[in-house]
Amino acid sequence: MQWLVILDPIEGLFEATDTSLALIRQARLQGIEVETATMDLLHFSGQPLVIGTAEDGTEHCRGLDEYDLIFMRKEPPYDLAFHYATQLLSLSDTPVINSPEALRNFNEKLIALPFSSHMPPTLVSASPKLIKKFIDQHGSCVIKSLDSFQGKSVRRIEPGEDEPIEDFTDGGRSPIMVQQFLERVYEGDKRVIMLGDRVLGAAMRKPRSGYHANFASSDALKTRLTPREQKIVDDVGPWMVEQGIHFSGLDFIGEYLTEINITCPTGIMQISKLDETDLPRQIVDYFIEMTR
Repeated sequence: MQWLVILDPIEGLFEATDTSLALIRQARLQGIEVETATMDLLHFSGQPLVIGTAEDGTEHCRGLDEYDLIFMRKEPPYDLAFHYATQLLSLSDTPVINSPEALRNFNEKLIALPFSSHMPPTLVSASPKLIKKFIDQHGSCVIKSLDSFQGKSVRRIEPGEDEPIEDFTDGGRSPIMVQQFLERVYEGDKRVIMLGDRVLGAAMRKPRSGYHANFASSDALKTRLTPREQKIVDDVGPWMVEQGIHFSGLDFIGEYLTEINITCPTGIMQISKLDETDLPRQIVDYFIEMTR
């Protein structure tokens, strides 16, 4: 069995906690030949191809159809290079995790909107007028660029603060997401790792300071899902599998769904340590079974 993992340059990844590296190590332990590549090494010449690097460092130019499974694990932002890479991946008959069509169709902020009944009050708009009205109505809010990740380009804003709105929307030209600020973020943001339509594990990310909750700037704490959160998972999980999304990360604050991460969900090493389990093994086993 041979897998391909498309990711950021390996030398820039932190081996102890990086999810992609953990999956690569585990797959190789289970006898799978895993090659890695960066997006720029995807190309087309009569067929979709890639220059992949094997475990021993040798490079091979292969057709994408020669692999049994491809993981698209390039971190955001989703830009034109990412978009074009998904189009090349769509030309292959090899299963891609997550589906390149899903990666193109669903922005990681907007993907949750079909489940807005489970979200805090939320507005998506480029109009400063509409945004100001929403903030006046709901009080303290957070504004988010639609292409932000790891809490970047996220800012708390109060009624009457107009300058950040102009900056984030580029003067009303670019839509942003606005959500009512949830005070419970200071208790933590709950990351729930999904494998297919089931929960694999969860961790509470409690900010060490401020309100930006992510694994880089927060303490990872053991947690479990509340009945309300499990109900949300039960609603969201089957829908995501229908879209070809088999590996994802749902984010909750105070039992409200805030985002769904599908490009490069992380946290399996932290959750494995907290729960004394082996998430990389479970994930690899799932995808071996899926490709049989």
